[in-house]
Amino acid sequence: MRVIAGKYKSIKLNAVEGMNTRPTTDKIKENLFNMIDCYDLKVLDLFGGTGGLGIESLSRGAKHATFIDGSSNAIKTIRSNVERCKIDKKNYEIYCNDYKRALKIFWKKEEKFDLIFLDPPYNKGLIDCSLQAILENNICANKCLVVCEKSNTEKITIKDKKLEIIKEKQYGITDIIIFEYGE
Repeated sequence: MRVIAGKYKSIKLNAVEGMNTRPTTDKIKENLFNMIDCYDLKVLDLFGGTGGLGIESLSRGAKHATFIDGSSNAIKTIRSNVERCKIDKKNYEIYCNDYKRALKIFWKKEEKFDLIFLDPPYNKGLIDCSLQAILENNICANKCLVVCEKSNTEKITIKDKKLEIIKEKQYGITDIIIFEYGE
């Protein structure tokens, strides 16, 4: 697992210890970032895991990334990976928190994001719950992209006129769905 392109290209990233985290593969990450532009965006890496998606976005020119994960092991890994890349501390924040609680805090602070990575554990029903919480807490800037990585057997059932699917791609057992948020 490594940074694919940009400022931190080819830096190897640490994995979270144990079997509870499933990092995005290099192939999927490369294809995903060929579909989006993250230059000068404010990014939220929800269910951050290793931090690979947020770090890749910073490497490709995002102005700031916020990493959220409920696992202290994941948070340690994210911290070690941003340190390994020598990312300036002003360009990121890392929080160990439940995703719902974190989204509520962002709502209270009136914080908005331009790009949200949503990569929860597969087949736990967290995609719909997370999308609903993102909408309820109004954290999307206009034209925000919400990138969902999920198992190809998991269904997204949430319907909201503010979220439009703009791209879908399947990679083996993994689906990538990109929504655009519009007010």
